[in-house]
Amino acid sequence: MELDFFRITEMCQTMNPGDRVTQAEIQAELIGTLFRSIPVAIAVHVVSSTVLVSMLWDKAARDRLLLWLAALYGLAAVRWLLLRAYQRRRPTVEGIPPWGRAAAALSWTFGLAWGAVPVLFLDPAQPLNLIVITVILVVLNAQALMAVVSYPPAYLASALTLLSLATVLILRAGAVGADVALLVSLNLAASLCYARNVYKTLNRSLQLRFENAALRRETEEKSALLETTLQNIQQGISLIDREGRLRMWNRQSLTLLGLDDRTLHAGQPFSAVSSAADPPLALPPTGQSEYRRADGATIEIRQSALSDGSRIFTYTDISELKRREEILNTARQGAEQANAAKTRFLATASHDLRQPIHALGLFFANLADRVRNAETEPLIGQIEESIAAIDGMLSALLDISKLDAGVIRPHIGPVAVAELFKRLDSEYQPLARETANSLRVRPSRAVVQTDLAMLERILRNLLTNALRYTGNGRVLVGARRRAGQLRIEVHDTGSGIPADQLEAIFWEFHQLGNPERDRHQGLGLGLGLAIVKRLAALLGYPMTVRSRLGRGSCFTIAPPLAEPSACYPAPASVAVPGRELQGRRVLVLDDDSPVLEAMSGLLGRWGCAVIKALSLVEAQNQLERQAPPELLVVDYRLRGEVSGLEAVAVLQKNLRRYVPTLIITGDTDPEHLREAEASGYPLLHKPVQPAKLRSAVRHLIRANERE
Repeated sequence: MELDFFRITEMCQTMNPGDRVTQAEIQAELIGTLFRSIPVAIAVHVVSSTVLVSMLWDKAARDRLLLWLAALYGLAAVRWLLLRAYQRRRPTVEGIPPWGRAAAALSWTFGLAWGAVPVLFLDPAQPLNLIVITVILVVLNAQALMAVVSYPPAYLASALTLLSLATVLILRAGAVGADVALLVSLNLAASLCYARNVYKTLNRSLQLRFENAALRRETEEKSALLETTLQNIQQGISLIDREGRLRMWNRQSLTLLGLDDRTLHAGQPFSAVSSAADPPLALPPTGQSEYRRADGATIEIRQSALSDGSRIFTYTDISELKRREEILNTARQGAEQANAAKTRFLATASHDLRQPIHALGLFFANLADRVRNAETEPLIGQIEESIAAIDGMLSALLDISKLDAGVIRPHIGPVAVAELFKRLDSEYQPLARETANSLRVRPSRAVVQTDLAMLERILRNLLTNALRYTGNGRVLVGARRRAGQLRIEVHDTGSGIPADQLEAIFWEFHQLGNPERDRHQGLGLGLGLAIVKRLAALLGYPMTVRSRLGRGSCFTIAPPLAEPSACYPAPASVAVPGRELQGRRVLVLDDDSPVLEAMSGLLGRWGCAVIKALSLVEAQNQLERQAPPELLVVDYRLRGEVSGLEAVAVLQKNLRRYVPTLIITGDTDPEHLREAEASGYPLLHKPVQPAKLRSAVRHLIRANERE
């Protein structure tokens, strides 16, 4: 397989080759160059010294010439031996500097030997002698420039020769010698400058050569590393050029496409590769896609465009991820079905429970007015408390259902906190005394922008919880202004809440300290804080709780502040005249006989003329024989396929005029609650308190009369 790794250079880090090329490597190469020039230098020295001696044989002392020549030959032999030792040892980069110093020392020795020539043999009186020595020494210096310029310490040694010549000329040859010395000095200066430039050029070229070599090595290493990585990663990868030809791929890409047995080559059209897959692979121009192989495996294919028009494809086996997603989806659907089944069960159970309890309340209200006296008053009070407790529990379930159904809408307006606090203080002092607690409500003159009923329900639930879970302690309700909000806090000195339960306390039916669900503790169903959290979320206010075990808890709700201009008045008690319903004709339609009898008996006790019906057909028959009613009281859920709302529509059509209607329901199903709320008819939830029923009946009849 061929890999054009230059296409994916983004995967390699930018490097600085200068960091990888050391001066020691360059110096080692320069010293190596010096040693490689030694054979030429030896030959030049031997030839030059032999020529010099032969030409001065008759013009200088022969013993001196022979002695000097022997010394030079000896130095040449030493240099040859040094070269042979260097070649045998082949020193490393770290071990080569001493060899350079040895070569430089020999160069200085040669310089001293040649520098002795003008001192020993120059005779200004003999022009030929002067010319021979000057020419040979200048040529020798030029040779040294070429041979040892790579190593400045060795080259500088050759300067001794010309310096010696210039000095002797000045001292011995007079004016002519001074002129020649000037020329020799100028030649020496030019040679040194030239040598310096050649050395810099050589040094730079060596540095570039080493950097290029380092780059080549690093590129090769990274290419090999990248190829190894690409061949061993779990993802497949391939590179397609702008003409749609395959330029790079790894084995995993073939495996994921089911093409293990295929032999590919660079430049092959990618369409031929994709068509060989089973089934054939069809890729969109951009983005990502999923490819399902014939064996059922799912491959995710992502593509990225490069600046030159090429595209990189990556292939990932997501079969296991898909399998887990299917398991999760199945589990989620099962959970949703179970939750829906639970909701239907609770709605049905709640409706079935509300029917007899609703009838019980109505029967008892009718009976209590008949038998109430001093002897029966305590028993009647206990029964009323029991019915009220059951009503409270069912109302909490209803509140949760209504909040989940989204049928409750906040009515935002300015609310005076002082009136709300005063009412709560008055109503909860008896409960505080009953639980042996001290309740203190600190007054506040603030006005908040909120829904009065919802805020009051939140604070009632928090106060009820605080007093129930605190014994022989203190409960404090206060408020403070903070950044445009009023932080209303309910503190208690109860047993506190464990840190791991601070979220769980807001769950439905969750209670602390009552795992056996003992109702005699007066702790309700465990829905109070669940309702608080839903109401706070509906209002959009932050709700927080802080607690320390053994020290108590603090619940905080923070509605926004409002201008104290117009506030909702505190709800006033409604007075119900005693004989206002006397003779009023009311049609009661309910498919439950006990409820129908209880409702009819209570309305009759209040003076109403009641028309009873167990079904829509019976109601229609009754209306054909009697005067039209002034009010319809209809149960929402009737037997058969006709709902209470549909029955009302039929009755209104038969009566050919609008008749006030009151819907009674024990249903808590969210869909049914939304439908009932959307009908526009007043709605009461079973079990209905007699006082609330009487108030609603009176209000509807009077409102219709005013219209």
